[in-house]
Amino acid sequence: KARRDQINAEIRALRDLLPLPEGDRPRLSYLHVMALACIYTRKGACLRPGPARGAPMELLGGPELADLMASL
Repeated sequence: KARRDQINAEIRALRDLLPLPEGDRPRLSYLHVMALACIYTRKGACLRPGPARGAPMELLGGPELADLMASL
C-alpha cells in the first residue's frame, strides 16, 4: 500500500506539471496523465523550436537525431 501511495503521489505531481488549464487537470485519470506526459516528452525530445518565436517546430536531423537514437 505504501508503494501504491507513493506512485499515486508522483502521478499527481506529474499532473500538476502538465501545461493544461487548471480546470481540466482534476478530471484526468492516471492513465490520461501518463499518456499526456509521454506525448509531451516525445514532443520535447523529437522537436526543437523554430528560429523565431511562434515559428513552427522543426524535426531534429543529422547528429542531433543520431545522438537521440543512440541514447534510446
